[in-house]
Amino acid sequence: MVYFINTDPAEGKVKMSLPSMEFNQKRWNRLLLSGYWVTIFLSVLVELLYMLHASELPRSEFFPKYIALPTSLMFAAVLTAEASVRLLSPKWHDYVLISTASLLALIVTSIHTTLDYLLFFLCFPNMISIFYFQYKKLAFAIAATFASLFFLYAVIPEIHRSMSFIDLLCITVLLAIYSGIALGVLARGRETLRHLRSSYESNQELLVRNIMMDKLAKTDALTDTYNHMAYHEFVEKLVEQAEKGLLHLQIAVMDIDNFKKVNDTYGHRAGDNVLREVASIARSKVGPNDFVARYGGEEFVILFTELAYPAAFDTVEEIRRTVAETPHDSLGGLAVTVSVGVNRYVPGMGKERFFQGADAALYHAKRTGKNRTVAAETIDSGTAAASAAASVAASIARD
Repeated sequence: MVYFINTDPAEGKVKMSLPSMEFNQKRWNRLLLSGYWVTIFLSVLVELLYMLHASELPRSEFFPKYIALPTSLMFAAVLTAEASVRLLSPKWHDYVLISTASLLALIVTSIHTTLDYLLFFLCFPNMISIFYFQYKKLAFAIAATFASLFFLYAVIPEIHRSMSFIDLLCITVLLAIYSGIALGVLARGRETLRHLRSSYESNQELLVRNIMMDKLAKTDALTDTYNHMAYHEFVEKLVEQAEKGLLHLQIAVMDIDNFKKVNDTYGHRAGDNVLREVASIARSKVGPNDFVARYGGEEFVILFTELAYPAAFDTVEEIRRTVAETPHDSLGGLAVTVSVGVNRYVPGMGKERFFQGADAALYHAKRTGKNRTVAAETIDSGTAAASAAASVAASIARD
């Protein structure tokens, strides 16, 4: 089953919308209408077989009375139902289908007045109403059933003559019993539906709690980006995909320049505000399938999964420029800058070399003036080795 989860960060609430457990009214009404056409076909087939093999009446008399007339009436009734379903409001469709079932039963029983057992076909609308799982629809069908019975008894002379009052009473009681059975089936079905709905909602609530707990475990509470643990979990899977050539994978390691000075001068609360703003800028610039994580302290990692290397580099540069141009109220209107190292994934590189290349480029950017974006491939081997050693030392210090 499909579920939808919506989180409202402002209120800290989880909103869950469940898929409808009601049947598809349009689909079922179409199936019922198709069933009515099948009923007409079967009725004609049975009458033809009876005319050819069992009837003592001449075919010239049998055909118009028992085939042509009832078939025409039933055909008109179902055609009317088809038109009503197309023209009327959906709230009337169910009643149209139940009324049509009642008309079909009435036509069949009024034609075959000598076959008393066909009177039980008047329960047809009761059976149809069960599909809707609503008491008012069943009540309407029961009323139609008894109205049809009394109409036949009052209007059709053959039925009136062949049935005594006691016969009518017995048939009424039997129809009432069948209606009670239909009511019991409906009540049992609704009870089962309530149980299923309750179980479904309980399972969904548990699923939502598990999802939210997993999200909280992987999210940095301050910046609303992924955390260090989540980065390592995702980079493993992304590197596997990149090894197979299934995606472009680039990494940017970004560090806020002079962040210790920000904390010492303006306080840790101001530093937290800066971290949130920088993270927000980074999230706003990347694509929906890219990945922003707070790696530690004032350092962030961005994994690009769809952009080629030049486009990823340009995006990082846009982030860096936007950060440098964004004033912070908590810093008295001043801006901060970031330094960034960027690296592309090459098959066979592995996740450690992948990260270390970007980290080495970041430290090269720090040592050569800050507020810069440096590509790992632009650093010469000697500089890269020194930067890599420095980045490893810094990583050990972070851990």
